[in-house]
Amino acid sequence: MTRTDGVAVVTGAGSGIGRATALALAGRGLRVHCVGRRQEPLARTAELIGDRASVVPADVGTEEGIATVADAVGESAVSALVHAAAIEGIHSLAATTRAIFDALISVNLGGPFFLTRALAPRFDDGAGVVFVGSVSARHGRERHAAYSAGKAALLGLTSSLAVELGPRVRVNCVSPGATDTPMFAEAVQDYFGGLEDGVAETVVVAERSRLLLDRIADPAEVATAIVYLALDATFSTGSVLDVDGGYSAR
Repeated sequence: MTRTDGVAVVTGAGSGIGRATALALAGRGLRVHCVGRRQEPLARTAELIGDRASVVPADVGTEEGIATVADAVGESAVSALVHAAAIEGIHSLAATTRAIFDALISVNLGGPFFLTRALAPRFDDGAGVVFVGSVSARHGRERHAAYSAGKAALLGLTSSLAVELGPRVRVNCVSPGATDTPMFAEAVQDYFGGLEDGVAETVVVAERSRLLLDRIADPAEVATAIVYLALDATFSTGSVLDVDGGYSAR
């Protein structure tokens, strides 16, 4: 059934999966707080949504950012909380400094943990929390140790919070594979940077070769799975849904 009311909070809403999810939730009738670090892309997302959107510039990797989001929500009851904000980290073990590690974990794990904690008293009965993980949580790749560790921790966070917040609140995780987002494009450049022109395109083809559907995802396809878990999967909690084009089955 299409929602006609309710409030959603989406982090990372300025682009990619976060933006697609904000649009999809607004399409279901929810008012959406679009959260992210940069004002301009958030404003573009809000423009695409219309009067159901509000812009909340905040870095969820910081205590100040968490407080900013909580203040923006105020006393509103939250029906859906989606954590799509993340930063990519492509560094060898030797090159991963404490500062790099802390930055990755603060956004990719600390953000979901502490924003869920801050908004927990405001969740509607039956509210859905969805963490956006990654296939990197369960499939190793060189120079991804800190990033993968943070995403793997989301799996444990999902199951534990499903126990702690249930039965009133459901907590699930979507695990995307390669998706056509600015972060993926940057990752390709960072991962294979310094090579000859045209290599980025070759890398995308190589990535596709590991996907049974022979293509990378559109952000809207991942958003469909997120909205399903947030609003429609009323008997699902503590689960992880792979949206990876068959990557995990290869």
